Amino acid sequence: MFTFSKALTVGALLTLASFGGSAQAQSVKTIYVGTDINIERGMRALRSGDLDTAARYLRRAARADIGADRLVPVLSNLCAVDYARGNLDAAEEACNSAISEDKTFWRAYVNRGNVYKARSDYDKAEADYSQAAHLDDNELAQLALVNLKADRDRLLANAQ
Repeated sequence: MFTFSKALTVGALLTLASFGGSAQAQSVKTIYVGTDINIERGMRALRSGDLDTAARYLRRAARADIGADRLVPVLSNLCAVDYARGNLDAAEEACNSAISEDKTFWRAYVNRGNVYKARSDYDKAEADYSQAAHLDDNELAQLALVNLKADRDRLLANAQ
């Protein structure tokens, strides 16, 4: 089992090995070895239902240099947490940031669709749910679309 210092040494060696010359040095990708304590604490708080603490740690993680591979899911989770806390503006902002970092991360579209649905902006919600289903035909995105249609139909029936 790797200790933190061994993981750091391996990361440093991988980084040094990638510097073959000055032309290659500009295209070096940072490899993050080990875990981020803010992500761990945020996800632990999320699993325990402590949304305020989860939001605090996930925000800290998002502000740190954690790399795009980690940043996108953190932002998407932050969107979901802020949505659950009723902070729709912050939720939308986090989802927008996640999507601007990675336009193929379908979970961010579902989360942003939830924000739009909570604001009764059904056209935008449907567009995001459809995009999520297009990117990854999964049960969560399909269920979101079905529920949105049912909510629309219910609202139309109540309006008549």
